[in-house]
Amino acid sequence: MPNDHHVPRVHLRRFAIPGPRKRGQEWFIDAADVNAPTKVFRANVRNVGAERDFYTFEGLDGKETRALESFFGQLEGSVAAVWRVLLDNPKYALTDLWPLPPRMRGALAWYMAAQIVRTTRQRKRLEAWGASQSFRVPGAPAAPNLATTHARYIAETLGEVARALYIRPWGLGFTNACLPTSDCPVVILNAHDDEDQVGAALTWDIVFPLDPHRFIFMPDMQMIEDDPEKRVDHRLNLSGVGLAFVDSIYAAADRYIYMHPDHTPRLDPGRTPRLPAPGAPGFAPQSVLQYQVLEDHLTISARWAKHHIPRGEDGRRPAFTGEGFGL
Repeated sequence: MPNDHHVPRVHLRRFAIPGPRKRGQEWFIDAADVNAPTKVFRANVRNVGAERDFYTFEGLDGKETRALESFFGQLEGSVAAVWRVLLDNPKYALTDLWPLPPRMRGALAWYMAAQIVRTTRQRKRLEAWGASQSFRVPGAPAAPNLATTHARYIAETLGEVARALYIRPWGLGFTNACLPTSDCPVVILNAHDDEDQVGAALTWDIVFPLDPHRFIFMPDMQMIEDDPEKRVDHRLNLSGVGLAFVDSIYAAADRYIYMHPDHTPRLDPGRTPRLPAPGAPGFAPQSVLQYQVLEDHLTISARWAKHHIPRGEDGRRPAFTGEGFGL
């Protein structure tokens, strides 16, 4: 049975370190179960964020198909150049090619939409909601299993979510907090498990960690209404408050959290409650974020995206002052 990645390796490698082999390079990441976040284990990115036969389903002709896995592979290939633009600028941690050109923006919008609708948590939501109430495919027979239900949901919903993301203003951000990622790479703050995923993707704050220090952030409708500078694509520096994103990413993870071995975040289950499992009783944690848009003439040196801020006395990080960040 094929091992299907529901968290793309192109994403996981940005949180990984290369192995000792020079040929046929392997990449390794630290991972932990969300229920035991301090029990970290080292893993090859080929072996995490994946499940056997996850995208094998029954097509409308009644035959088994792997078309969805092939489609996701093409989607992941289309964003390879976008990663290089966003993360590999030799001078700046926040690329000067921002906003992205429309073609790159479109590829990344589709990619992020896929990371909302393709996840293991999304499949659990479909099961909890009742598939017949969650979506409809005109003329389609009843799905024989949950994998097929999920595949049809993706087919119907992916384009709508991608469009919702594309038309929103995007923030490209930096934080000196070490960010993890998870098996839910794109987090919809305060509405991650909303049954109307298209409406949630259009309305609420969204955070997508790109690597341990950089991220895409989309401000919610209220924030946009209050601040004209957030009505267009912008850049932001969340050093000092980035820990809120660490908590949000951990709270929304389904089963596993993934971390760069050299940029281990401080995960504390007692600091912020996790989202209830789909269909389970309980309340999702709510958050409010405020930030200032980074002025166009300001930037952040690339070296701060690759190394920790020097530790102060007693192993503590010094308070953020902007010194050394080109601010």
